[in-house]
Amino acid sequence: MLRLAFGLNICAHGAVRFGANYQKFIDSTAQQFAATPLPTWSVDLFSHSIPVLEFAVGLFLMLGLGTRYAAVVGNFVMMGLIFGMSILQNWEIVGIQMIYVLCYFLILFLNEYNDYSLDRRLR
Repeated sequence: MLRLAFGLNICAHGAVRFGANYQKFIDSTAQQFAATPLPTWSVDLFSHSIPVLEFAVGLFLMLGLGTRYAAVVGNFVMMGLIFGMSILQNWEIVGIQMIYVLCYFLILFLNEYNDYSLDRRLR
């Protein structure tokens, strides 16, 4: 149930940023990091990839397809987000992001019990 609910959460994070919201998300992220030492190209590249990665990771988690890989990729995305929020010194958001890291850890740790998934069906 954690995998399904968390996958839905992450997939929705990505899905709502597509369409008209995509450019708004890119612009607001660029504005948020304008005063940081991060190169503009790196912020731009990462912010362009976040919606796609979130949507894909969430979808794979919901389906239980490539669960282990999806959780690892999702965790790396979280590390990038944590790095960014740490540069902004937004510790409250970093704390929330650590909850997401914990969920990814639990999904990985409990992967052997991933009975209701496409991974199990394909084995």
